[in-house]
Amino acid sequence: MKLSEIDHNLAVQSTLDIKGLKYRNALQEPFAIYGLYRAGESGQYMRLPAEAAEKVSPGVLSLSTHTAGGRVRFRTDSDYVAVKVRLRDAHWMPHMPLTGSHGLDLYVYDGMQDLYQGSFIPPVEHPESYESVVRFPDARMREITIHMPLYSGIAELFIGVDENAQLEPGRKYRDIKPVLYYGSSITQGGCASRPGNHYPAAIAREINADFLCLGFSGNARGEKEMTEYLAGIDASVFVCDYDHNMPDSKTLEETHSKVYSTYRAAHPKTPVIFVSRPDIRLYEQEDILRRDVVYQTYRNALKDGDRNVYFIDGYQLFAGNRRDDCTLDGTHPNDLGFFRMAEVIGEMVRRCLAGNS
Repeated sequence: MKLSEIDHNLAVQSTLDIKGLKYRNALQEPFAIYGLYRAGESGQYMRLPAEAAEKVSPGVLSLSTHTAGGRVRFRTDSDYVAVKVRLRDAHWMPHMPLTGSHGLDLYVYDGMQDLYQGSFIPPVEHPESYESVVRFPDARMREITIHMPLYSGIAELFIGVDENAQLEPGRKYRDIKPVLYYGSSITQGGCASRPGNHYPAAIAREINADFLCLGFSGNARGEKEMTEYLAGIDASVFVCDYDHNMPDSKTLEETHSKVYSTYRAAHPKTPVIFVSRPDIRLYEQEDILRRDVVYQTYRNALKDGDRNVYFIDGYQLFAGNRRDDCTLDGTHPNDLGFFRMAEVIGEMVRRCLAGNS
């Protein structure tokens, strides 16, 4: 027997039959898309333009279609919200649940904070195309944020509510430039159980600030073309978190200061936060050398008179009781790991925004 037949609470409904359900394309008003490049104009959900991505590497070009950090905001008084999603591809990973790689999740703003309400769960058999619904206890106006999949690309996304429900533009983010994150698979969201637990998303909910997630699994290497693209983004804060993908400390040293100096030349006043890897092993010399490279870029910037740079020692990110429970494979954070990352990095982002407000 299938587990879903033994325990009906674990069954996933992938085709909906709801009377009065009306779908609308998420690219159309009143929905607002955040964190993705020109989704409304091009009809494509991408994290950076294809012409920019292909200059960097085939890996970045492929990963640029993954919707990590993508969000939809709107408000409705429907007593449910449904999605109909068709993914561009289905990347099965043995160490990340489909709810994170292929699923979406939904938050409701209660006047003080965004609270998780439910997940749109893909079926195991066909996660590339499905319908799913999150229901509420009553019909009243709610501010909705939906987070998109972390490790899949969306070809089509339709959002459904009751045909008689009101549907309006949602709550806006605070009037500041987006926070920019550049990094590895961890920055992309591997391996959160659902998109909302991804640390940039968690930080955004705490401070109500838009963000851009340029985390590229295995492909964040500080390339000249990527560095130049980053320098073209006017951000409120730049979080530089990519040392994991470099082959060794020597190659990291060859690029890290250049990423900083190129961005700083284009944006003299933007706070830059340097983050070293969270899974540092203090008994591994190479791990220590990597952290030293990141710290040295920070120290050199201070020596040159830059007072708007900050350093987070990655060892702090999993600090506290049960540190060894913060990853699922010794490297990629689980939800506990992402929570702790959001707490530490989020506090630094708040300090930067307060100092530049």
